Amino acid sequence: MNEGYLRKADIFVEAFKYIKEFKNKIFVIKFGGSVYQIEDSRENIIFDIALLALLNIKIIIVCGGGKFINDEIEKKGEKSKFIDGLRVTDLQTLNIVKDVLFNIRDEIVNFLKEKFESNVDKLIPEEKFVIASKIHYQKGEEIIDLGFVGQMKKTNVEYIKNKLNEKDILVCAPLAIGEDENLYNINGDTFASFIASNLKSEKLIFITDVLGIMRNPENPETLISTLTVSQGEELIKEGVIKGGMIPKVKAGINGIKNGVKTVHIISGNIPHSLLLEVLTEHGVGSEIIKNG
Repeated sequence: MNEGYLRKADIFVEAFKYIKEFKNKIFVIKFGGSVYQIEDSRENIIFDIALLALLNIKIIIVCGGGKFINDEIEKKGEKSKFIDGLRVTDLQTLNIVKDVLFNIRDEIVNFLKEKFESNVDKLIPEEKFVIASKIHYQKGEEIIDLGFVGQMKKTNVEYIKNKLNEKDILVCAPLAIGEDENLYNINGDTFASFIASNLKSEKLIFITDVLGIMRNPENPETLISTLTVSQGEELIKEGVIKGGMIPKVKAGINGIKNGVKTVHIISGNIPHSLLLEVLTEHGVGSEIIKNG
């Protein structure tokens, strides 16, 4: 017997217990714009999502698009401005953010429908599936007006679950109507974590352009496959987790503390990393779990 066939069979055997465990569970997936811009990576991830949906896993995709937004702002002769990682969002910037993210959202929906015949729909802010409020940001003694930047206040859990009874996949952008009826731009990691927490999702998955959490970002061999909430908090304090990884890990930790079962940070540039992470024993990225 050809050993290659046996290895393929072993993969299905290994995946079986996970397929059974995750049936009818909810995964919330934050799909970063840094990965979306790479065609092969984008198509691999969407394929993986379509396949997971066929395995009776309910999926909510939160799409990002930071690089595309920056590019569009620069085309208008402006520069993106951030304060402590939050994009300062005046009305012109808000319209750019909205156009870019809604375009990505609709592209994902259409791709899933046309190529995979997925049972998919989009969530739109006007449905008020989430409610936001304006951030009043204070730095030291100074209160800084970030414009149309919001924070999550409420998730309409019943509405989203009813939609998931009808659809296998829902796609949304991290934008929400505020209590004042204005539209607000929200950090995508925080947005995904808040929804996952309120839905008590099985998994919250961040798909990004790095392997996961590494002790040395320059050395892939330092990838941390599994860590607890306490270990994650300690690594942030020690400065091991830094830069753009901090908001993802903090969002993940917050999710775990508020009802999410496990959090994963994986690279979308590894072919079929999503399937490998959730349907195999060892995975390919970093998993955050509850304290033992």
